[in-house]
Amino acid sequence: MELPQLRRQKRRIDLSRVAGHISRGVALINSTVEPRAQYWDDWNQKNLQTQGPLWVALGDSVTQGIGSSDPSTCYVSIVLNRLEERTSQKWRLLNLSMSGARFSDVARLQIPLISDHDLKPDLVSVIIGSNDIMWRRGPRRIANDAKSLMESLPEGTYLSRVSQSNKKGRRSAIADVFETMAFSRGIELFGAWNWPTSKGMWAQDKFHPNDDAYRYIADNLWASLHSASFF
Repeated sequence: MELPQLRRQKRRIDLSRVAGHISRGVALINSTVEPRAQYWDDWNQKNLQTQGPLWVALGDSVTQGIGSSDPSTCYVSIVLNRLEERTSQKWRLLNLSMSGARFSDVARLQIPLISDHDLKPDLVSVIIGSNDIMWRRGPRRIANDAKSLMESLPEGTYLSRVSQSNKKGRRSAIADVFETMAFSRGIELFGAWNWPTSKGMWAQDKFHPNDDAYRYIADNLWASLHSASFF
């Protein structure tokens, strides 16, 4: 049994690639996207052959760990180590995320892999929304995609809220959908982006988290697992 390779779709105008021609930092981070995706592809295939509690991580480049110095310093690796220490069990992690993913990619491409491969995850987590905010202009369309995502998530999923804004718009439209539907869908919301400061927390492209920020993301997911009595 093999999982398909998920990759970000090519867009007519790839702002990231355009910025890469201007900024050395953006180009540097972009150059890590494919190697990191291949790393998780290889990781997933190995984990499919093992036994133990299963964590399925969904989402975009944040769950890929883009911006971290090494896969071991991204939030999924940090939390995986804590899970094993806390439970004294060897956990399996399937990282089904993809750089550039939007709500629709999680709903159409990532979540179906759980049933298609008869996976029985003990934990499902998702961090998603940044690309929808960046690429989609209309709050109504974004809200509809957020609703479709919520309807497709397995009960008990740990879903990160999007970073907040005081203004009405795309972020608040997503937040409204998440907060309104979470209870009825049995979704646990947590705040991946609740950092004490944003200063010094970004990778060279000034967009993805760095190692310090990934530790905060790991801490926030870990705190949510504790507060929801996951253990």
